Amino acid sequence: MGAKSNKNISGVIGAIGAVGGLITAITPLVEKAIDNAQNNSVEKKDAKVDIPELYRKGFPIDLEQAEELLTERGLKVSKSKIRMSEADPKYRHCEDTQVIDSNPKQGVRVKVGTTVCLRYITAEVIEESQKIFDDSIRIKQEAKEQKAIEKQEKKERLKEGVSETVNSAKSEIGKIFKKERKNAEIEKGEETDE
Repeated sequence: MGAKSNKNISGVIGAIGAVGGLITAITPLVEKAIDNAQNNSVEKKDAKVDIPELYRKGFPIDLEQAEELLTERGLKVSKSKIRMSEADPKYRHCEDTQVIDSNPKQGVRVKVGTTVCLRYITAEVIEESQKIFDDSIRIKQEAKEQKAIEKQEKKERLKEGVSETVNSAKSEIGKIFKKERKNAEIEKGEETDE
């Protein structure tokens, strides 16, 4: 039993030695992995990203899509809808929940984790913007029609003035011709009398 016992002890010692060697070999790799993980978290905190393009004429992006684009880049999102008092004809072609602005602006480089405030438009504001546009068109049309009426009235007054002037001139010319005829008749009468 003594030889068997020595063999078992040697096997256990060999296994412990092998495990110890393995630990010694793996330790630097584990330490390096831990250091990399710590450095990466520091690097991630200091990492910067560009705010993606969130609004452009002809390519509307809705609030949900914009949020997704920002969170994919590690940015936080804050939302702010346009107030009814900010309705403007330029918004009449927008879509409900369309992003129209951001703070910081698109294309700006910011730290990961920065909060980006998205300004978006609602259906009510779009409807009000359309009303404002329609009203401005109606007012312009009415002004144009009023101007045309005034121009026509001025033309008619001018025409009446010219007509009065012509009639007055005709009357004066007629009087002159009558006077000339009388004078001519008087002269003929005088000639025949002599």
